[in-house]
Amino acid sequence: MSRTNELPLYLAMYKLQKYLYLIIKHFPKDYKYNLGSTILEIGWVALDCIIEVNELPNPEKRNMIGNASIAFDKLKTRLRMAYELKLISPRRYSFIIIQNTEIGSMINGWLKWAIQYSDIIKKRVKARI
Repeated sequence: MSRTNELPLYLAMYKLQKYLYLIIKHFPKDYKYNLGSTILEIGWVALDCIIEVNELPNPEKRNMIGNASIAFDKLKTRLRMAYELKLISPRRYSFIIIQNTEIGSMINGWLKWAIQYSDIIKKRVKARI
């Protein structure tokens, strides 16, 4: 079992999720319970995927990392919508962009590793046949 709370990607996503709670509590009522709730839910999905990936054996990680990447892309889209609707201030959104860039880079690097790992395993299997 891995120590999830020590992993940089987990810590960055957790930090972002906590920040989102602080921002969304200031959304107007019309947006807090639909767009705001959706943002938080998708953030939890991405964080849960990161936790689950860490518990999987290496050959099984590729698909779940892809799921985390998709959830994170959905989260970024909804955050952009909230910003464009002026629900998030430019100052707060700039912090979110910095976090998104950091988290996105880590997820993409992890996904590239998983793809390379699965390709290496496939080559080894073919070599044995």
